[in-house]
Amino acid sequence: MRTTEVLFEPGRQDIVVTRDFGAPPDVVFAAMTDPALIPRWWGSRRFETTVERMDVRRGGLWRFVARHREPAAGQPPTPYAFWGVYHDVVPGSLIVSTLQFEMGGPGRLQLVTDTFEPAGDGGTRYTNVSLFQSIEDRDGWIPTGMESGIRESHDLLDALIGVTR
Repeated sequence: MRTTEVLFEPGRQDIVVTRDFGAPPDVVFAAMTDPALIPRWWGSRRFETTVERMDVRRGGLWRFVARHREPAAGQPPTPYAFWGVYHDVVPGSLIVSTLQFEMGGPGRLQLVTDTFEPAGDGGTRYTNVSLFQSIEDRDGWIPTGMESGIRESHDLLDALIGVTR
């Protein structure tokens, strides 16, 4: 089974995520940029994700809203909205965008670089680098369960890619 590596180095402002997928870069890129497929893998199994906007081009905007599939008894599902701007898009190889968690308030912005590189087995080495505005902002994300969520999302994406190929 393929695994996702999530690296939090002390004293740094970034989180680096790597994953090898068993499909070529154009296939992985397509699955990660198709608004119809995002709800099938983004946010882990705990969440239902809605793509409200996804204009994958330089200057395009995106916004996803995730809600717990099983909210606390008697409670409506809390919406967790994420949004950003695409700053550079090279189909099949690169996405540079911003990510902001709306509940985190203004200034909680990340610069995200996703690269899709051919791997020797015909697959893809995917790397995601999220650069935070400060070490404190970055460290605030670590205890949120984001690491397990990233791993599970990548497992779902890997399974989805296997089905759609």
